[in-house]
Amino acid sequence: MELNKNRIRKLGQRIAEKELTDRHRERTRAEYRRIFDVETTSESGQENLDFIFARVIQARATPLSDARYRDLAEQKLLQEVIQQDTHAEAFELLYGTDDIGQKIANEMLRHLVDLFGINDEWRKDLDVALDTNVIQALVKTGAIELSDEEQGRDPARIVNTDPEADPNKLVSYQAVQESFNEAAAEYEFDPIVFDELWLEHREFINDPLLRDRSSFTDLLLE
Repeated sequence: MELNKNRIRKLGQRIAEKELTDRHRERTRAEYRRIFDVETTSESGQENLDFIFARVIQARATPLSDARYRDLAEQKLLQEVIQQDTHAEAFELLYGTDDIGQKIANEMLRHLVDLFGINDEWRKDLDVALDTNVIQALVKTGAIELSDEEQGRDPARIVNTDPEADPNKLVSYQAVQESFNEAAAEYEFDPIVFDELWLEHREFINDPLLRDRSSFTDLLLE
């Protein structure tokens, strides 16, 4: 398997052409405002850190016990996260906590920084959470190339989602993020905008009845 940087560049070009740079951000902000009655300002975010944590931790691929959820919530991690000097320190604090992987750590920071504007200077440093939807979007658009033998492989066995690990035979987490950064710089948007891949796959690409409405329809391999 191999990362196709030119294909990621084309995805970035399409995001810019279709003016999708604010779509996922605004969708998630609308959920906070309209469903949960939480304003998406920095002040409101700092007043609702426990609620933000409770929302995002539920996105774990594998559910935890009720007791473990309560234990994590009681640690008040986000109160400490926003006091860190850098994005890297904030990520390490989250990622170094048991039961919080890169997906949840990155998604927590997306909500804090990109949605609520807390520590807004970290926005340019945000990584995209590499979950099943993002990885499958990359595969189905040819941004990650699989051999015939690798077709149908579980997304968890395509990208090494440990930011610090040797990717071995898997695609490197860091290589994916670097490719996002390069394409985002070329088309003048923040790398976190590639989180649009999550929305595109979840809402369009993965649905045979809605796939032709995807902004990436003509870039799909099938």
